[in-house]
Amino acid sequence: MSRIKDIKTFVIGGAVFCGIDVHKNHWNLCFVCDGEIVQKTRMDVNFTRLQFLLQNYSRCRTLKFVYEAGFSGFWLYRSLVDSGYDCIITPPNKMQNSGDKVKTDKRDAQKLATYLAAGLLKSVYVPSKDIEGDRRVIRRRRQLSKMQTRAKNHIRSFLNLYGITMPSFIKRAWSLQYMSWLENLELEHPSEKFTFLQLIKGYRRIREDLLEVTRFIRSLARSNKYIKNFKLLTSVRGVGLITAMTFLLEIFDFRRFSNERKFSSYLGLTPSQFSTGDKVRLGHITRQGNAHLRHLLVESAWTVIRHDPFLQQKYDRIKARGTNGKKAIVGVARSLAIRLRRCLLDNSKYVIGCC
Repeated sequence: MSRIKDIKTFVIGGAVFCGIDVHKNHWNLCFVCDGEIVQKTRMDVNFTRLQFLLQNYSRCRTLKFVYEAGFSGFWLYRSLVDSGYDCIITPPNKMQNSGDKVKTDKRDAQKLATYLAAGLLKSVYVPSKDIEGDRRVIRRRRQLSKMQTRAKNHIRSFLNLYGITMPSFIKRAWSLQYMSWLENLELEHPSEKFTFLQLIKGYRRIREDLLEVTRFIRSLARSNKYIKNFKLLTSVRGVGLITAMTFLLEIFDFRRFSNERKFSSYLGLTPSQFSTGDKVRLGHITRQGNAHLRHLLVESAWTVIRHDPFLQQKYDRIKARGTNGKKAIVGVARSLAIRLRRCLLDNSKYVIGCC
């Protein structure tokens, strides 16, 4: 539905901003020019139809698009850019709250367009297609790791239902010996045995898939594209295959952060701040950015402090202020991330004990 009847004439020489509210089967679009809503419309997800609609704006000075990051990925962005248009993808959590309690798809598209015109939106980094493809592998491993944990919990729950505990001669759960014991457990009813074996088979399938994906990630790390930076990151004891490749693939272009503060802020490892008058209080970390990468960095930090005196001293210093070990290790993880980034920027190996 158009707001202005003669769109082609109205937008001549003007700057047009289009907000797209993206859904699985349709798009809601709102076009704004010189503070006026030029057109609001809804269409099926069809880029050819969108190109036909954009003929109305062929005589405008600039035409810029925005939509929120989400399930649809980057294909619409790439289609628009390849067609010669300017487009950004904005993170939903960075959208300013206007205080409007009425939320509809059309209003979302209008909000995107007006905020874009006012220059109030930030854009997410869009990786190249090959980097995005490699990133899918590391994220697939993350999915499988969660699935494996759930499969283990299902098996544990089944054992608890029947009061079955691991015998003392088995030293480690999920070892070959442990799995053999599980498969040969005697259960009273055939249906119970059938269900239990199904749980074990499900766990084995997931574990095999996880090993296959891990082997593929290892081959990626050895490829010409990553091996140089991979060796730099793993030059510190405590940073292994998964942490290093996740660090590389989730961030990739480290030069897009102009300073360390912006980088640590992107990772969500900076403390939140509450200010009132002259008082400044620091709270928990912001938890922005990639939660999985943040978790891996914290996990690696526990190992790194055993080999790096500088980071060990930092951990002890933070903990001595009265905070707990978990909060202290977050501070170490922030320093570790900054130092790993510096290794890549300077093309140098990690130096232990260097501040």
